[in-house]
Amino acid sequence: MAALVFGAWSIYIIICAVLFVFSILLTKYYQDKHDSERLATVVTICSLALCLSTVALFPVDIFLVSSTVDLRTGLKHEWATKEIVEGIVHNLKFIYYGSYGLIAIFCAFIIPFAYFYFEELEEEQTNSQRVAAALKYTGFFVAFIFICLLFGFILRPSEKVPIDLDFFKELLSSSLGENSISFVISILMVLGMIVFICYTAPGFSLLPIGMIKGTNKINSVSNSELSFLLNINREKQRIIKAKYSDPTKTLSRKDAKQLEILRNEEKVLLRQLRLATESRSEIWNKIKFVLRPFELIIGFLLTILTVVIFVSIFLTCIDKVKNSLCGRECGYIINHPDIFNPLNFIFLKASKYFPIDYFFMVLLILYFFSSTVYGVISIGIRFLWVHLYKFRKNSTPPQGLLFGSILFMLSLLALNYTLTMVVVPQYAQFGSQKYCNHTINEQRNCTGHPQLIVPCDVTAPTDICTPTVISTFIHRITINAPFFGVIFYYAHWGFLGVALLGFMYAMIRSPNNTLYDDSDDEISEEEQGLLANIRRSRVANGLDD
Repeated sequence: MAALVFGAWSIYIIICAVLFVFSILLTKYYQDKHDSERLATVVTICSLALCLSTVALFPVDIFLVSSTVDLRTGLKHEWATKEIVEGIVHNLKFIYYGSYGLIAIFCAFIIPFAYFYFEELEEEQTNSQRVAAALKYTGFFVAFIFICLLFGFILRPSEKVPIDLDFFKELLSSSLGENSISFVISILMVLGMIVFICYTAPGFSLLPIGMIKGTNKINSVSNSELSFLLNINREKQRIIKAKYSDPTKTLSRKDAKQLEILRNEEKVLLRQLRLATESRSEIWNKIKFVLRPFELIIGFLLTILTVVIFVSIFLTCIDKVKNSLCGRECGYIINHPDIFNPLNFIFLKASKYFPIDYFFMVLLILYFFSSTVYGVISIGIRFLWVHLYKFRKNSTPPQGLLFGSILFMLSLLALNYTLTMVVVPQYAQFGSQKYCNHTINEQRNCTGHPQLIVPCDVTAPTDICTPTVISTFIHRITINAPFFGVIFYYAHWGFLGVALLGFMYAMIRSPNNTLYDDSDDEISEEEQGLLANIRRSRVANGLDD
């Protein structure tokens, strides 16, 4: 028993260390090299590592509760006494609530403080003045969380449970502190669902299709061709200027406009020539060319995974509305999937061979996270139609990093619900646990009746089947405040709709040009027009076959 617990926690610590390094590399990759802020960088790294490690905790949760049941007999192991199981659950609960509390503190205080602290840098104030101003603005976020905590204390769930099951009755026996924290996290999860729909869903479709299509590189235009077009451009400018060599002549409006266009094209051609030269000389671009077949293969595999996840979510949503135990009254809770869920089936099979399921789950979490990052890169950080910041390599300002870290934290909070209740519901709630559904002389005994050893669900006896802490936490939310469950349920239909639209857009969208500097939309659009002219000029001058 001790070896199992030690092994599970050791793997979790190693995964957390890897995720922390991943957070550092991600932040360093996107932060602006010329306009960085140490506090913003540290806060971004810590917030990402915190939320990723929190989501990565629940495979350990699943393994520990699953290990308490003997799958051959459908009974608890001899070592899994009530005291030991309660101790395991208590330790997991302590870490979960500590992590969620830290997430709330980061969202309500630390990240806003770092954001406004950097904003005050432009005011040329002293350090104490910047701190005071940042605290003043951060007070609004702290007040919001404080009001949510008070509301959580005041909110009283109904004493009548829609279903007469011990599993649900135990959820109502939680303390006011647990209810209050649950309410705050519920609010943050609702905000996370908005991020999940607006950013994760589009990235979910754009990422694998983008890897398959690759990038539309301008390397097909050689340096000699760009130099040829540059010489033509300069010759046209020289001809116009020669017409007005006499100082007494005034530049006509038509020639002035034409000269301005030629000068703009010259700037773009010079920039394209420089970028093309740098691109061919960079070792990383040569490595990417060699790795292109692997990128294509990974893109196809991720496309298959995307389809499987999409189908799993769709089938679970159908299952929830069709076979829910009590419908809207308890947030569309199901006791076990009645409709086949492919991803849930795969994880149930893999759970017998820990830590294979653990690594699969970490990869699944990173895929959802990568989809969110890709969505933020593609769409940009916006408020309605107002474009606030762009998430770009080596050019994301500190405010953009902090804003992005909040989006990522909220999306990962929503991912807790998605993985637990929608993507892999049975695996996430009870893991591989099974119980003996046969009694002899009031004692459970399935000797000779292996077919009566059935998977655990919410209707199973609580003295054998131990639900995971994360599923208990989310069930508590949906039982105490069913309207959150309703919101989460319909949010996943929105996720499916946006993901489907994103897939259709990804199929018709042309590949990105890797030489564009996305930090300047006007130049990028001008370059795209110029590239079309380049292709036409190449044909006109016989440079193409």
